[in-house]
Amino acid sequence: MKKLLLFAFMLGFVSPCVLAKAVTNPLFMPSEGQILSDTVATFQDTTDGDSNKIYTLREALSFGITDRLQLGGYIGYSKLDNTDTKDFTNPGVFAILRIWNIGLDIDLGGRIEFDAFDDFTEGGVADGTDKYGFFARAGADLGIFYLGAIGGLDYWDGLNARLMSKHNDSEIYNGNLKAFAIFDVMDIIGFGGEAGYKVYDLGGDSYYKGYFLTARLDINPLPSRLGVTAFATFEDVEHQDENYTLGLNLKLAI
Repeated sequence: MKKLLLFAFMLGFVSPCVLAKAVTNPLFMPSEGQILSDTVATFQDTTDGDSNKIYTLREALSFGITDRLQLGGYIGYSKLDNTDTKDFTNPGVFAILRIWNIGLDIDLGGRIEFDAFDDFTEGGVADGTDKYGFFARAGADLGIFYLGAIGGLDYWDGLNARLMSKHNDSEIYNGNLKAFAIFDVMDIIGFGGEAGYKVYDLGGDSYYKGYFLTARLDINPLPSRLGVTAFATFEDVEHQDENYTLGLNLKLAI
């Protein structure tokens, strides 16, 4: 009888930790009143043509208005190795709403990024572009596997849009879709990958298309509070140099 009571007590203590989504999960949302710090450090370079090393640090802070509504903002700082230029990247704000969470998590979200800092023609590193985006994401916990997909559409207005369209238009659309899978052990250690496809609509019949692949390793010392992801991404888009990105993503929910 004592063993049964002890087992029931331990089960009651452990269950919330087991059921809680790991903070490194792409669909993790802060609970009501919780603050989420999302810090990403990356190194990017091309695999062909001239080297173009870029170092970036980005911080996003968000707040759980409710268990289903997350509001936040972000800003970054970059250094371009080939021009020895460093400055802030454009800031943005975002909102995410969970519309379903029974057996399947389904979220809708939007973001706005402002052309606030100097672009490279002005001695900075920002892309001189206002961006407005909408996205949807879904994921399902299948025991040791978590499977999901994220898709979105951005509208760009500014310098980067003009450069990509070879000065034919200052407005373009960017659509992307990716699927991911994570194999985890008690939400403490996870291995996973992503595969995605993106399209840039440059107006008329002009499109750039490409794919990207990502491998990731998640380590969560406190699964629902603290975690870090190491990742590597390869991207190949038409009319652009192939590039790869190495990064670390630290998340802290308080």
